[in-house]
Amino acid sequence: MNDHMAAPSTLVTHTHARNGARLLASPAHPWPEVIARALEQSQGARYYRCALQVNTPLQGRFKGFDSKHRKDTESYKRDFALSLAQKCKKVGIDMIGLCDHNSVDYVDVVRKELTQEGILVFPGFEIASTEGLHLLCLFDLDSPAEELDHVLTELGLPPKDRWVTGRGLAPKQSPKSFPQILEIVQKNRRGICIAAHMDRENGLLSECAKTTRVQYFTDTNLMAGQISGARRDLSTFERKIVAGELNHYRRQQKIALLNCLDVYNLKDLENQACSTLIKMSTPGIEALWQAFLDPDSRLTLLTERDGEKPRAGRQNVQVELIALAWEGEASFLHGCGIHFNENLNCLIGGRGTGKSTVIESLRYVLDQPPLGEQARRTHEAILRDVIKSGTKISLLVRTNQPSPSLYLIERLYPGEPAIYDETGQRRKLHVFDLAPGVDILGQHEIAELANDASKHASLINRYRAETASRQEANKREITQLLEANRQSLTSTLTELHEIDDKLSQLPALTEKLKLFEDKGIEEKLRTHTLLAKEEQTLGASRDHVVVLQRILEQARQRLELEPLSLPAEARDQLPNADLIESIQLALENLQEALVGHLAQMDAAIAQAREELLEIAEKWHTRKQARQKEYERALTDLQKEEIDGSAFLRLRREIEQLEPLRLKREQLHQRRLQLERRRKNLLHKRDTHNKNLFVLDKKAADKANHLLDQRVRVKLKRGANYSAFVEKLKSLKLSLRTDFLEQMCAAENFSLADFVNHIRAGQHALQEHYKFSKKQAEGLAHLDEATLLEIEELDPPDVVNIELNVNYPHAAARWRSMNELSTGQKATAILLLLFPESHTPLIIDQPEDDLDNRFIADTIIPTLRQAKRQRQFLFATHNANLPVLGDAELIIALDAGGEGNAMRAHIHETHVGSIDRESVKLLVEQVLEGGQRAFEMRRAKYGF
Repeated sequence: MNDHMAAPSTLVTHTHARNGARLLASPAHPWPEVIARALEQSQGARYYRCALQVNTPLQGRFKGFDSKHRKDTESYKRDFALSLAQKCKKVGIDMIGLCDHNSVDYVDVVRKELTQEGILVFPGFEIASTEGLHLLCLFDLDSPAEELDHVLTELGLPPKDRWVTGRGLAPKQSPKSFPQILEIVQKNRRGICIAAHMDRENGLLSECAKTTRVQYFTDTNLMAGQISGARRDLSTFERKIVAGELNHYRRQQKIALLNCLDVYNLKDLENQACSTLIKMSTPGIEALWQAFLDPDSRLTLLTERDGEKPRAGRQNVQVELIALAWEGEASFLHGCGIHFNENLNCLIGGRGTGKSTVIESLRYVLDQPPLGEQARRTHEAILRDVIKSGTKISLLVRTNQPSPSLYLIERLYPGEPAIYDETGQRRKLHVFDLAPGVDILGQHEIAELANDASKHASLINRYRAETASRQEANKREITQLLEANRQSLTSTLTELHEIDDKLSQLPALTEKLKLFEDKGIEEKLRTHTLLAKEEQTLGASRDHVVVLQRILEQARQRLELEPLSLPAEARDQLPNADLIESIQLALENLQEALVGHLAQMDAAIAQAREELLEIAEKWHTRKQARQKEYERALTDLQKEEIDGSAFLRLRREIEQLEPLRLKREQLHQRRLQLERRRKNLLHKRDTHNKNLFVLDKKAADKANHLLDQRVRVKLKRGANYSAFVEKLKSLKLSLRTDFLEQMCAAENFSLADFVNHIRAGQHALQEHYKFSKKQAEGLAHLDEATLLEIEELDPPDVVNIELNVNYPHAAARWRSMNELSTGQKATAILLLLFPESHTPLIIDQPEDDLDNRFIADTIIPTLRQAKRQRQFLFATHNANLPVLGDAELIIALDAGGEGNAMRAHIHETHVGSIDRESVKLLVEQVLEGGQRAFEMRRAKYGF
């Protein structure tokens, strides 16, 4: 590894929480300093496990804690706070709400001790309204206890009038009503209220008369309520209320449900019903507000996880982006670093701040080529002019296959990627091995994908069952075998044609020979005729040796190219290394033996050649001895006006042709064998196509189910004949495209039948397809090689994608791709890209290709579901994606300087989610429709 990775100053010696789970980490990562700095950046919103109703020993009911100090002393309180901190750390509690009834006495000491242990404390109290309904009242993390005490007084509970009997025993009810407490705490004091144990004693759903219950439950100030378990454990009546199924109880914004049962014993913290996972980037009251406004995105009830681990929903994820950094003095992004969130990441910023550069950097370091020509030119221009030569891009990724691991990918521009593992060792891996199938789309690439129907099938493939990959592999193998079969069959047919041409001369030659034989020439030149046969045998023997030598040379080359050995790593650190070593030895012995046998065969061939040469020399000597006898015979024939040399030439020609009869029979048998093999391969391919269609049909059904009433996919088996039509047009037979497309669209059209009808001839073509006489003659005269190519074409299935262009909740109005606008087409494609993938989806400004209405009404709901199982990164100038999509991480890029000194910046305060005030202000100011997006969010969530 390069020197910078070995320097002690570059070590990362801590782990980062990632949404309820810890990032896999060894004690010290030798990552480069730029990656270490990136990992120090905020990664936006993550899940905090929050127990929001923790009581203290002030309450008479509190059990399970003891101290040597007196109960009313500060030392006793400190001992409790330390015990609470230890228990929280053991259980995995990140944050508590301190909620003694009518008291804030423990706030300061508990907050101090827990904060030192990295556990956050929402100070607050529990209070009962004049109707006897309990509420939890929480305030910001740094709220002074004295100020909270004043709030209790404002709620009608002055310090000396908070208990019925003794302090901590029987708390008094507030004289304020339930709605009044909501108003005072939330509007006047900037706190937040939770309706406590709604489904139990003193809870909103169990203690009120119907009219009061309806009024209080639908109060727009009430944002959250506590239930004692999972929603399925509620009574039918209660479940219908919180689900908004009862008209009287229907709210503008559904209530956020939490698990935060009273903690009256430190052991209670282990109970899942005492805590909730709340997603926040900057913990505080604003973060709780955002979570209660958007519970589907930000709240997870542990009681509804059924024992799932925190990352159970993401266990199939193949790769995640962890951190990205740039090094290069001339580079626009030099020194910048990003710590990605595992869910939805949004890059924002004005024009020229580097959003597209981040996307193209990822494309470069992940070695992903652009899809279209325009995208390729843009990519190359950004590399050349913005990233610039000499810049190193570093990307830290997490893979889960075969087990969770971290890898660093480094790539210098220009240069090739280098991959390092957690120990700093360079690995002989390709980027594709770590990050297969990462979807990266630059500006307007969605539109390119939408307009290219040939790529639509790949969108459905992501929904296929795993068995489809094996079927595809088998089909690819069959395709290769068919191609090899066609080449062999074409070669065989060519040889047969050549032999038939030669053999067609044989009848005439035989007739001429008979004329000579009738004159008795055969007998007079018998000896020389036999010598001609011998000469033919000598030539054939030499040819045979040449063929054997060629075969031997091919075998030698194969052994040299593919040595029979196992790589060293196959033997290292294996449990049965001795057996593996024995395998290696056996293979080496085999290699040595084969090489030895080849040498022996080389020697045998060389000896045979020498022997044949010696035999040929002896034969020529004997032939010369008979030459005078031959010349006398020719002279005698000339006296009779007979050309003896012509007879011998004729005999020689016939002798050379006669062996071709046997070869022709052999080639004929080979042709029959290849044709049978081809028929079998075509049948197997058809079987695989049928099986794949069944899987694709299920994949389409799955896509339709996941994208219910938004996108619909229909398939038609093997009906895409565009390649077949182009092939026929290339033959220059004056065939019109519309005529061919109409022919292919016929219900009973079959490519195999069409090829058979060509072989059957002109009349069959005219009878079945309405070809003109001239066209039919042209097709009938196609050579077999062309027919084999046509026969080998494999028309893919037709994928019909339809988009529902009506508004949500209205009756569906489906439109096919050719009826959609460019923006609507891109919407359909993007929706299909969202689910069912185990790798990140990275898009540069997707809104450029989309209709605005579809972003809010269709894209956003799908994105909010999909981000739970997949990582997304969007560069955007449209506020709908980060605001309505509730992006876990928003990264605002800025730029400063002039000319070549212009540089991008990522300020610490410009990173987070919308629960961070500085980030929210940037979204409103920088993005198109920022304020409007927040207004839509307020309207949607009743904010």
